[in-house]
Amino acid sequence: MILITGAKGLLGQEFVQHIPANQILSPSKEELDITSRQELQHYTKGKKIDVILNCAANRNAEQMEMDPGQSRAVSIDGPRNLAEFARDNGAALIHFSTDYVFDGKSNIPYKEQDPTGPLSAYGQLKRQGEEAVLEAGGTVLVIRTAWLFSAYGKDFVKTIRSLAQKNKEIRVIFDQVGSPCYAGDLARWVVEMLPQIKSGTREIYHLTNEGVCSWYDLAYLTVKGFGLATQVVPIHTHEYPQKAIRPHYSVLDKSKIKRDFNLQLRHYSDALTECIKQIILTEKK
Repeated sequence: MILITGAKGLLGQEFVQHIPANQILSPSKEELDITSRQELQHYTKGKKIDVILNCAANRNAEQMEMDPGQSRAVSIDGPRNLAEFARDNGAALIHFSTDYVFDGKSNIPYKEQDPTGPLSAYGQLKRQGEEAVLEAGGTVLVIRTAWLFSAYGKDFVKTIRSLAQKNKEIRVIFDQVGSPCYAGDLARWVVEMLPQIKSGTREIYHLTNEGVCSWYDLAYLTVKGFGLATQVVPIHTHEYPQKAIRPHYSVLDKSKIKRDFNLQLRHYSDALTECIKQIILTEKK
């Protein structure tokens, strides 16, 4: 069985769509609090767990900057509990992390072995979560992704669409550059990878769609994709004050994961087109 934590979140819902229902356990956070070892033991009792997909996370970087202590449990303690459970029960853990573990001072895509230097509480906690699961031992893959968008949950694409529907002009940062990732593609790729994971593997991988853009570029394509006439205006980071500092450049090099798992990755713009169609189709139902 595959245990999906955070199954009601953006990425978790995509996994639920990509794996047969009879092969998954997808508890809500009320049914399973991963920060409690006792609850984890109780929930899994009598169940044979082969893989854990840890999608449980606080993605609100601004909130985490104001109260990092509150987010420590779900960012570090919970992942550590899952890693230790996986190790003790012969399961593989796939833990998802972020491009925000880097400081953004590079001008070439970041590789897995490059030094980290998170600029925000969000990035710092995610990096500590990576360290916690890798230190636990067993079979662990840390997958760093970035700029997730999906037909499910709250994300940048749906926020931009909402703003564009209400305003003739929206202002979006153009001097932060990264590689967006469609969560539907991410889920599909990880499912492809599962049969290939070797017992005892402990690795960090980078995985997003192909292509590089700014938030402005992504907003522009989103507005265009939804057929809206709103003008998208590029602005500098300092013109949009945020408590959590974001890296100016956080493009991830995906050579390692493409080589090890023979993955074929598509461009983010093609994925965005599909995602927008899925959003519109879902609303019509």
